[in-house]
Amino acid sequence: MKAAQRIIAAALAFAAALSANAAGNAKNSKGKPREIIVGASAAAKPYWYLDGNNKLTGFEKAVFDEIDARRPELAFRYQTQSFANILLSLEAGKVDVAAFQFEYNPERAQKYLYGAVGYTTYPLHLGVREDDFSIRSFADLKGKTVVLTSTASNDYYVTNKWNEEHGRPFKIIFESTFALMCEAIASGRADATVSTARDFERWNKEYDAHLRVVQPSVYDSDTYYLFNKRTGAELQKTLDAALKELKDDGTMKKLSLEWLGGDFVAK
Repeated sequence: MKAAQRIIAAALAFAAALSANAAGNAKNSKGKPREIIVGASAAAKPYWYLDGNNKLTGFEKAVFDEIDARRPELAFRYQTQSFANILLSLEAGKVDVAAFQFEYNPERAQKYLYGAVGYTTYPLHLGVREDDFSIRSFADLKGKTVVLTSTASNDYYVTNKWNEEHGRPFKIIFESTFALMCEAIASGRADATVSTARDFERWNKEYDAHLRVVQPSVYDSDTYYLFNKRTGAELQKTLDAALKELKDDGTMKKLSLEWLGGDFVAK
């Protein structure tokens, strides 16, 4: 009888210990913010870059800082990678959200979950030498050369798609940096590139590029956060709601003016 009592007492003590441990875990789980890994860059000024103290900063980081202040249940950690590798990491589940001025295109939408709330505008234009007025559209590039920096960018998707659909009338080449890309146009080795007017303005200041923005735009899109299609639906809704708040209360416009030099907030 005593043996049976000892067994019952031990079982009750074990159950009580399990219950206390579970309660503690529940408390920790409830109190600890959910870590969100953000796919970022360290060399894409003014969106992502390292400041003089080697600290990650830029427009995209400033937006996440605002979200972080409003969503204490989330804790953001940043994983810096190249533009193309951010999307590969998102697909592999190594990052939770990709934030790098990603525009919409159907090819990306097959692989990734787009946010429903755009946060900046991103109209693409041709950029040419400031004294070249012969180029007004892709159609005027027959026999000429377009220079880009990556096959992973929407700039390439839009340019290559038009070129393919029209029998490839122009050549596409690549340079590893924006500075070299601008140099290729200045030297005459290339005739045009594709990006936003605000990028051309920045390159003219930073690299003395003397690029002219060709009107009208060749492609119009807003920018969105991208998520993993299998696991990102809940986070997408959370960050969409946060971006909407920032847009509605004027914070996004303030950040755009501060970091991008103008009001480029998606409507």
